Amino acid sequence: MKRLFTCLTLILLMFISSCVQPAKYRSQKPKTVPISIQRMKLEKPILSIETGGHQGLIKDVIFTSDERYLVSASVDKTIRVWDTSTGEIVRILRGQVGKGSEGKIQAAALAPDDRLLAVGGWMAHGFGIDDDKVGNIRLINLQTGEIKALFKGHRNVVLGLAFSPHGNRLISGSSDKDARIWDIRTHRTIHVLKGHKKRIYAVEFSPDGTLAITGSDDHTLKLWSTKSGSLIRTLKGHTDYVKTVAFTPDGKYILSGSWDKTIRLWDGRSGKFIKVIARQNRRVLKISISPDSKYVLSGIGMAGSGGNECRIFSIPFGNKITTFDKHKNIVAATDISPGGKTASTGGGAAMEIYIWDLSTGKVKQKMVGKGKRIPSVGFSKDGRYIAWGRIFKRFDLFQHGPLQRTFQIKSDSKTFELAMGRELSSDNGYHGGIESAGSWSIRTKNGKYHKTLEILKNGRLANKITRGATDGNRHSSLTLTPDGQKVISGGSGGWITSYNPQSGKKIHDFIGHTGDVWGVAVSPDSRLLVSGSDDQTVKLWEIEAGKLLLTIFQGTDNEWVAWTPEGFFDCSPGGVKYIGYHINRGEDKAADYVRIDQVYDQFYRPDLVAMKLEGRYDSEIQAELRKVNIDKILAGGAPPTVEFLSPAQGSIVKERDITLKIKLIDKGGGVGRLVYRINGVTIGTEEGNRGILLAKRKMEESIVVEKLITLAPGKNRITVMAYNAKNEIESRPVSTNLFLKDSISEKPSLYVLCIGINEYRDRALKLNYSVSDSRALANEINKTGENLFDTVNVNILIDSEATLAGIEKMFDKLSKKVKTNDVFMFFIAGHGMNLDGKYHFIPWELIYKNADSVRNNSLTQGRLQTLLAKIPALKSIVLLDTCNSGAFAKPTSRGLAEKTAMDKLMRATGRATIAGSSESQVALEGYRGHGVFTYALIQALKGNADRSGNNNGEISVNELAEYVSEEVPKITFRKWGYEQFPMQNLYGRSFPIGLVRQ
Repeated sequence: MKRLFTCLTLILLMFISSCVQPAKYRSQKPKTVPISIQRMKLEKPILSIETGGHQGLIKDVIFTSDERYLVSASVDKTIRVWDTSTGEIVRILRGQVGKGSEGKIQAAALAPDDRLLAVGGWMAHGFGIDDDKVGNIRLINLQTGEIKALFKGHRNVVLGLAFSPHGNRLISGSSDKDARIWDIRTHRTIHVLKGHKKRIYAVEFSPDGTLAITGSDDHTLKLWSTKSGSLIRTLKGHTDYVKTVAFTPDGKYILSGSWDKTIRLWDGRSGKFIKVIARQNRRVLKISISPDSKYVLSGIGMAGSGGNECRIFSIPFGNKITTFDKHKNIVAATDISPGGKTASTGGGAAMEIYIWDLSTGKVKQKMVGKGKRIPSVGFSKDGRYIAWGRIFKRFDLFQHGPLQRTFQIKSDSKTFELAMGRELSSDNGYHGGIESAGSWSIRTKNGKYHKTLEILKNGRLANKITRGATDGNRHSSLTLTPDGQKVISGGSGGWITSYNPQSGKKIHDFIGHTGDVWGVAVSPDSRLLVSGSDDQTVKLWEIEAGKLLLTIFQGTDNEWVAWTPEGFFDCSPGGVKYIGYHINRGEDKAADYVRIDQVYDQFYRPDLVAMKLEGRYDSEIQAELRKVNIDKILAGGAPPTVEFLSPAQGSIVKERDITLKIKLIDKGGGVGRLVYRINGVTIGTEEGNRGILLAKRKMEESIVVEKLITLAPGKNRITVMAYNAKNEIESRPVSTNLFLKDSISEKPSLYVLCIGINEYRDRALKLNYSVSDSRALANEINKTGENLFDTVNVNILIDSEATLAGIEKMFDKLSKKVKTNDVFMFFIAGHGMNLDGKYHFIPWELIYKNADSVRNNSLTQGRLQTLLAKIPALKSIVLLDTCNSGAFAKPTSRGLAEKTAMDKLMRATGRATIAGSSESQVALEGYRGHGVFTYALIQALKGNADRSGNNNGEISVNELAEYVSEEVPKITFRKWGYEQFPMQNLYGRSFPIGLVRQ
């Protein structure tokens, strides 16, 4: 029997799906339209989070000329286009990214006609002049997302960009100390503006395009002729870095902002100094001028005292007009709308964008994602939980704030299993960074953030470690391992490094975070490191190997997702929406992004996540990955897009049977299986070989498909999904709402199908209780339901009747009888197993030869989905009582392997499901003449479920599930000394299935 129950893991599907492509901004509201997948060899996909907002410092915000949209650019490597009236994201633009800083955007500029967007920053992985790609500028067609050109010439990071008034020129400033003026048509440099001694952040054209102004960290500004590229004047007066500069639209003045906390006013033609127009209590990072040249808006930096207000001053007098105090941190991005009535500002730590009234400061829109930075992390003293906090309360190298949320990584002292834990009211029972261990202690040179770390032995300095621009700049978070064998430091830009305290030499770099690392802590056994960052993620690392094990993201809605570097993930029910794959297509091409829920079945593997954390199964995981031909999967192409044609959204219909008409647009991968759902329940599937797929169809060609469906009374939310021709890539679901105005007068009937197999054809699979369980449960359901339903129709398949063909025949028979308002119950008792992370029920005739014999001849998840889709009853419950010895599953993940398979099955069918999976010993011994799970079901139907529930005389699905969930672990622990926990997913649907008999 053991040879049957092997756990064969993952067929990994990586693919490209869709970016979104709006219509032209000026003509109509942009639509979300996927860009087709190119049939080409692409780089390995990069797993990344998508929170619905920026995850890094926002460097620029820019209104389009019609004020309908706002473009924002961030060091999180994305550009976002927002609808200013709703605050919703219209589209996201992505380009080539890599580890560390590669792809970080430091500057953006929008052409006056809104057609072209220029972005610059870290366009390649490097740290300066040795990498000739770092300073590239991307010129993007904002309407299509296509990268039109790469401007090459800068030898370091591009920090400032601006278009000329006519949009035919672009000026750029860089860390290479040069500014350049470019020809937009030829993509070539017209002038290289040399003279600054340090990096250039501030660049701008005069309103007539004849002058350009640059500002530098050398504390000066320089005024240039755009015709000759010659220097006209050096503007001196600032006493710190010049970060921002602007001409007034009337050309009369130049304004500049500096870290010296002043805004200075200069003559717009000669560059002659006029006055300090404003003094602030914070550094000035960005200024914007109103279109009437009367006001200047300033963004602020951290250094200084007082609040974090953005301020509006009059020009040229410098009177303070308005303050905006909603930001709690730095503001590096500002803009004033073309109409002059609205402002937008982008924040730092919270990564929020506000749109607000310029005269009153009243907020119109707030755009922010579901993530927050993680300044503090910790480990529980028993090593079973990690914790993190989101409040930056103090400047402490070992813990910057209180720990607030806990996260389980072990369900007991040995078993890895993930779950969200409780909120913390105190840090008791947890530790953050460790300052001393044994004879060793650590500190920075000044006790605060500093480039130099000091390691002390018995209080005496033993080693110094100094960071620079290429390895994190400073030491921002510190810890020793509890055994005193390693020092670990977190720094800027995602850097984490471990050192040997004896020698001071580096051991490992921990590569993965993309933002500053503020929190590090080590497990009590010194094996695992947890870290928290500005990038809004928590990461778990194996210290000895210096390798990443797991990344965790928790949204402000408390949904969470955790994934391994290989792409396997575990999540809360709504957490899957937060991650996807970034697909690089080359430095001169737009990148693609695909949500991971489009390949849920391939990547959802809590069992493999647990194996990864345990650390002993890397060879097995890697062996499974080697079996996957990624290039072949990618070559399959994108899934089609789906559009509803009729009935119209929100239609009120009077007939139960309606014809649904949809349009499918081929996006390069053909059209395969279609899945139809009503209110979340799968009610139909169609395969491409049934006339949907057109031979040799061209890209973007569309076809119309009609589907006859039966509605339920009231609201019907109809959802359709389509796959590519290989049925490997799922489209994004599209939904419409219909309302059936039909008073169904007839009393619903109950239809029951019970399957039980004891005497398998393969005698090694013999069971003792499945047949009697099926008959007993059917009998109990018949009695319980007879007074609630119009009729109770019980159907039983036992032993040799329960072949694949026999089961399919029975479903065909029932599909002709069951109505949408009826109730359907489906019970299976026999052998089940988990293969490729999916559920398989073993029919009577199957003879085990190898894993393929199970894949090809069992009742698989896909077959079950198709069979259940034939049953129109929207009130359905599936009960699975299957024996799985788990003989070949790893002990740490056996239970999770079962949970993984059941979760996928429940998601595929959309039906309320309760499942129990017993070990072979428990299944063979039984409990009081039944399998444990079925025994609990029978007792629940006898009335115990209602008596322990609301005691109203009706037995509901919720009450049934609750009773079984409580009783099964009690019984198994009492008799066998371990707790078996049933799995359930009711999808929020509860309905009565019987009455308590008196």
